[in-house]
Order: sequence, then C-alpha cells, then structure tokens
Amino acid sequence: MKQLSKLMLVAVASIAIAAPAFAWDFSASGSASARLNQTSVKGNKDAKEVTGGGVTSDSSSLSLASSHTDGPKTLSLSYTLDWDGNLDETITLSGSSKVGDWTASGDVSYNRDRPGCLDNGTAAGGSATANPGAGCAAQTGEDSTSVTITNGTMTIKLNVSTSGAAAGALTFDAADDDLAVGAFVDSFHGVSLGYKVSDAMSVTVAYQTSSDINDMCGAGEEQDGEVAVAATRTHGTTSTGLGFNGTFGTIGVGVTICNSSTEDKGNGVDDPGNLSTSSSTMGVGVTMDMGDIDPFLSYGTYKADGADTKNGVAYSGSEVGLTYALGSDTVILYVGNTEETATTAGTAGDPVKRSGMEVGYNTMVGPASLQIGYGTQSITNANTGATNDGYSMTDIEIAMGYSF
Repeated sequence: MKQLSKLMLVAVASIAIAAPAFAWDFSASGSASARLNQTSVKGNKDAKEVTGGGVTSDSSSLSLASSHTDGPKTLSLSYTLDWDGNLDETITLSGSSKVGDWTASGDVSYNRDRPGCLDNGTAAGGSATANPGAGCAAQTGEDSTSVTITNGTMTIKLNVSTSGAAAGALTFDAADDDLAVGAFVDSFHGVSLGYKVSDAMSVTVAYQTSSDINDMCGAGEEQDGEVAVAATRTHGTTSTGLGFNGTFGTIGVGVTICNSSTEDKGNGVDDPGNLSTSSSTMGVGVTMDMGDIDPFLSYGTYKADGADTKNGVAYSGSEVGLTYALGSDTVILYVGNTEETATTAGTAGDPVKRSGMEVGYNTMVGPASLQIGYGTQSITNANTGATNDGYSMTDIEIAMGYSF
C-alpha cells in the first residue's frame, strides 16, 4: 500500500510539473465603431452633385486566439469571424522551432468562406436546382501556406508577400487589385532570399515560377488573352524581383523592382502562337524621422504589354504627406496623384488622372479612439466614351471605435 501511495504521489507530482508545458493561453478580441459622415459626389462634369451620409456603425472581426510554448517550439492558433460582404470564417495555425541560431516557421490557414445560400438551392427564377446544395458556396481548394528559415542574418522564405478616416487616399488599379501606390506587387508563389548587410541595410532577391494566371509579381494581369484558353492549355508565369531597405541617419529608403512574363504554352495539340505578356514595376519609398514630424514620399510605376495584341497598361503615381504627433494625438496630411494609361493594338489612349487629398486628426477619448477627417478625390478622363471625366468627391467623417 505504501508503495502504491508513493507511485500515486509521484504520478500527481509529474502531472503538476508537466502541466505548464502543455498549457495554452487563450484570448478573445473584437471591436465596434460608429461613424458620422457627409459625402458629396459628382459622377462627371455634367452630373448633378449628390450628397449623402449619416450615422452608421459596424463591428470588426471577432477573434479567439490561443498560444503555446514548449521550450524552443511555439504554436499559435486563431479562429476569426469577419464580415466583408460575406461571412469569412478563418482558422489559422502557425508555429516556429529554433535549433541553434536557426529558426524555422510555417503556417496553415483555411478560410471557410460563406457567401450564403440562395433558398437552399432554389434558383433566382423560383425553380429548384438539381443539386439542393448548388445555391450554397464554400472553400473549393487548398489554401496556400508559407515556410521560413532564418538565422537573423539570412532569410529564406516561400510564398513571399510584400505588402485616416476620410476617403482621400489613392490606389493603383482600384477596380481590381487596389494596391497602394508604389511597386505593383503582391503575394505570389515563389522563393526569396533576404540578406542583412548591416544593422541599417538589407537586400532581398525573389524568384517566381508558377502556372498561376494574372499573377505577374503577384498582381500583374495578362494582356494577350491567355486567360481565355486557360482551362485547356498550360499557363506559365516567371518573375524576378529585387528589394532594398536602408536607414541613413534619420532617412529610411526602400526600393522594390520586379520584372515578369507570362505565356500560353499550349496543350500539345494546338499552336498557341505568341500569346504572352511582359511587365515591369518599380517602387520607391522614403521616410524621414524629424521627431514629432515624420514626412514620407512614395513613387511607383508599372507597365505591361501583350506580344501579340499589342494591348497594354501603364501606371504611375506619387504620394507625399506627413504625420505630426501632438502628445498622444496625431495629425495626418496626405496628397496623392496617379495616372493609368491603356494601350489598344499599339495605340495609347489618354491617361486617366486621379488626385486625392486628406487631412485627419486622431486622438483617444478614454478607452475609445476618435478620428476626424476631410478628404477629396477627382478624376480627369479625356478618352472617348469615358463616363467619369470630371468626377469629384468630398468626404467629411467622424469615427469612434472601441477595441475589446
């Protein structure tokens, strides 16, 4: 009996000691916001000005998170619900392990996207479909992931990503990619090698090769009609990129360059001809640390041309602005301009010019954030048949948010 008691005591003690190693820390978060805005929009130079706005409210994503550390190994699990036109339900698990000077990390994420069901498969006209679940949609493929190995100086990464209250800021290709002004790049399937030259400078080179469509440097689109035959033909995308980040005293400089090409490789039976697109993009960003005042400047260009059709697009844009700290408060100033030019059969049209401006003030009211902003946007489009020439918009917005 005494021996049994000792064994039980040892077992309990072992469990008590081991429990912290298997413990997971849990947390929950979300946010709520309310907005008062007044917007005036003029669709084109001949349209009447339309005003609107009022009080609205929305809630941000609801997140449940848990983390676990066991010596050199760390795991993080999150479950997120978010509404952005449909209900996104995302489950993500990421982890990292360290051996010596090297740390390896990876993640897996699934978005159980739920656009909703149309009366359990009933068609818009009222008749039931052959498949009762046809009116419902969910994730249809495997999500992408990333793997990173680093020792703090050299980094190898797969699946590289680059990446105010009022509506004054501009973007490239707002109707599609909606990327910030700068290098026209986004996440893509490829490999990159980053090297830390010094504490103040780092360089990254990247290589993309995949059968993805409309994915040159992660964002560029084909111009030669390669997509039209994508279901029966092999598609190929190849890109090379270079990035530099450096700090020189109070000035920070970042440069990104990427060149890409995509082509229709055929199906082994039909000759695809010369259906291919080549593109190039470059972005430069400069920041200055002047104490309470932090100015910034960004500039970017993008050009893509189809070899067969001679169709293409060209983007260019610039932004200047600053943030001004007033204690715990912040003042934001922003001015931006972009031009987008389309080429058809080798003939370039007139550039579509967009300009934007924003002034904002951010502060805290107790536990809540308060944002006040004024922004404008305008469009000049002299192309034949354009319906947005003379477009203008002004937005005055007051937003209060609380994160919990």
